[in-house]
Amino acid sequence: MIASLLVWLLQDFMQVLAMGIMLVPEFFLLVVLYKLISGPLVSVRIAGWIWFAFLGGVLWDLRWAASPGMGGLINVLALVLVYWVWDRTPAGGRSALLFAALASCAHFLSGIARYVAWAVPSQAALRLFAIQQLLAVPVLVGLCMIYAFKVPQTHV
Repeated sequence: MIASLLVWLLQDFMQVLAMGIMLVPEFFLLVVLYKLISGPLVSVRIAGWIWFAFLGGVLWDLRWAASPGMGGLINVLALVLVYWVWDRTPAGGRSALLFAALASCAHFLSGIARYVAWAVPSQAALRLFAIQQLLAVPVLVGLCMIYAFKVPQTHV
């Protein structure tokens, strides 16, 4: 959880630096998704990550948004959806490619929800959204590589 907390702080710092230039990608959500699926699927552990994602989203809303709870709800829905698909996938199908697909869908849907809720539709807002999505790609690739190298050792 320390790594996720540090990523949240880094994301917040990046948001301060990029204010008005771009929307910061949801690095916190991506790391929490990785931590959720890379460990054992025990209900107590999963519930802990869901609460952690909710609190991170609410804290983000209190810091940056006008509607507290929306980010927490988005994070929880993303985690639950990813967990639901991951849990129903046979162990042999749980690959880095599946993680990449699920995490990128969760990041995209999170970005869309925030875009619809807070942005005034315009070309500038759409460009900021596109930049946000593209900046998440290197982090997603890195997490997928970590997962791909970790799988043979953990047998998750």
